[in-house]
Amino acid sequence: MKRRSVLSILTLAMLTVAACSKEEAAAPKAPVAGAPAAPAAEGQLAKIPILPGYKYYVGGPVMKKDAYGKFRLSGFNGEVQQPPSRGMIFGAKTDGDQLEYRVWGNGVLLGLHRGVMRGGVFWQTYAEGYRQGVLIARETIVNDDETKRSKVTTQDLDPENGEVIRTREASLSYLPPADLEDDEDPDENDEDPDENDEDEGGEGNMVPVPGVKKAAPAAPAEGAKDAAK
Repeated sequence: MKRRSVLSILTLAMLTVAACSKEEAAAPKAPVAGAPAAPAAEGQLAKIPILPGYKYYVGGPVMKKDAYGKFRLSGFNGEVQQPPSRGMIFGAKTDGDQLEYRVWGNGVLLGLHRGVMRGGVFWQTYAEGYRQGVLIARETIVNDDETKRSKVTTQDLDPENGEVIRTREASLSYLPPADLEDDEDPDENDEDPDENDEDEGGEGNMVPVPGVKKAAPAAPAEGAKDAAK
């Protein structure tokens, strides 16, 4: 059974939602550079902190295929000088080929991501997931170009004390899920295609159409029956 990392799924979902969103929001006054987000009063949204070296974007991410055909982050749209609190906001900082970016939703931190830009796209090596601004998951990724696979280690954390409550490991191919070769017996490929098309749910998969089955052999025409008599 193929496995996909939880943080990767959450990240892809956030990127997809942000890329499709066209909502614009007015920018509030800028907080002091480097200061943490100020606590929001009841009914108000927290201000996004201005972090050193960061640029902020409201237009969402730009996705691009890497050399293996898998979609990865390549950049962001809609740079703004002052990030608004409402909506999904991205903040990114580059240092040579290193990229770090954060994601906020309505002023609350959702995720932190670090990695390297290769061939114009982002290869993640570390990520953190937050719930209501509290760290709940941590993930490290080791990319092996020789085997063309990524080893993903995910730690689930107790939001109250930060202790690790579960650790999981997975190995993911560089190739998109739709291009992965099945390890099943070749004789099993003659079965219903709806069963063979099930995969990790990644981008590019063929989705079976509910209720569609193999067509039955056509019955002989009436004229053919008469000729045979």
